[in-house]
Amino acid sequence: MTDKKPKLKLLVLSQPQRACLEGISNRRPQLPTDAVRDELVALGLVVQQGAKWALTPTGKKVLAAGSNRRNSGGFSV
Repeated sequence: MTDKKPKLKLLVLSQPQRACLEGISNRRPQLPTDAVRDELVALGLVVQQGAKWALTPTGKKVLAAGSNRRNSGGFSV
């Protein structure tokens, strides 16, 4: 029996995306319209909660993985 695991895709964030993700996690004030944040929403890393924005569990993992020196520049989801 051979169980095939699904191929993990590498998620690489650009510097503006990473800065936006860090800003949301640090509760910095967010602009009402933000194209970079919209990209993060499309990736499923950020979700709107009322008037504020919060990281999804996936977003938290990506942010934590980016702080690891060996894995800088992305995270396998």
